[in-house]
Amino acid sequence: MKKPFDLLREVARFGASQGVSLNDPAMPAAFGLHVDDSMKQAMSDPAFLQGLRAEAMFENLVTSLGEVMMIKPEDTGPLQSAVPMQAPDFRIVLKDGSNWLVEVKNVYVQNAFRQRRKILSRNYRRGLNNYSQATGGTLKLAVFWARWSIWTLIDPERLAPGDQDLTLDMMEAVKASEMAAVGDQTLALRAPLTLRLTMDPDRTSEIGEDGRVLVTIGKAQLFCDGKELLHPHDQQIAWTVMNYSDWETPDARAKVDGNRLISIEFESNPPELSYQGFEMAGSLSRMFAHYYAQRTMSGDEVVDINVPVQSEWFGSLRVSTGLGRMPLWRFLLQPNYEDF
Repeated sequence: MKKPFDLLREVARFGASQGVSLNDPAMPAAFGLHVDDSMKQAMSDPAFLQGLRAEAMFENLVTSLGEVMMIKPEDTGPLQSAVPMQAPDFRIVLKDGSNWLVEVKNVYVQNAFRQRRKILSRNYRRGLNNYSQATGGTLKLAVFWARWSIWTLIDPERLAPGDQDLTLDMMEAVKASEMAAVGDQTLALRAPLTLRLTMDPDRTSEIGEDGRVLVTIGKAQLFCDGKELLHPHDQQIAWTVMNYSDWETPDARAKVDGNRLISIEFESNPPELSYQGFEMAGSLSRMFAHYYAQRTMSGDEVVDINVPVQSEWFGSLRVSTGLGRMPLWRFLLQPNYEDF
């Protein structure tokens, strides 16, 4: 069992602020009331909860993508400094040794076509810059544009040098995004994707007069453009796209022979077909955002902060060997700062 270092530090800080020692019999009850009050305050602040959720999502996304040497929270514990400093949310070390300090922001703008917001004030940015210079890291800014479920990762110094206020437009951020450096990519594949559930004829009843049937599934198959996917990594990729991309899966289609149910099929397609030989399925980070929303949101309410990482999703993309693999197109967006 891991020793409760973080908990004990919090208890000690609380005790110091209240003049209560660790071995005081009143400490457990007093700290419990403090936690209860803090929880009530936090749960009544939707913007605070959305910010924490975005931070946790970014950490889990980068971990799931599996393309960095390490990621760790940076803004933990007290900070004593000779000049104003603000620790960013995370430190990331890339595989090439680059050392990034990443500040994460959640942005929600109701107008879907005017996604522009002041992200960093001058003083807050100065604190981030001072910390980055003192610790030898390059400051980056990760923004989750919640209205579109889009992640961008930019270098604020290249967009607006110095300690000035930073206002960001989503389209500018997408153009300059460095998400590919942490493993993000956009996928394309052939449509449709089909999940076929074939019934076990010996353990599936006939269709009754009331339309009811007791079913036992004998076989589950995934198809891409009519070709069965046999490799487990292809199956994982297809399943992820069907569940978490913007492709649409209408109601199930049943195949019936007389009074026997033969199979049920779910077919997934992009909203509009391009007829160019492949169809865009979206970025890995956006699929992960959809997955995260399903497990942390209920309507507009945050119901959880953390969910399990999904390393097996993206691990499947790193394996290209095997016979008869599914055709897959991958696009890695490179940052463009030239017009800023």
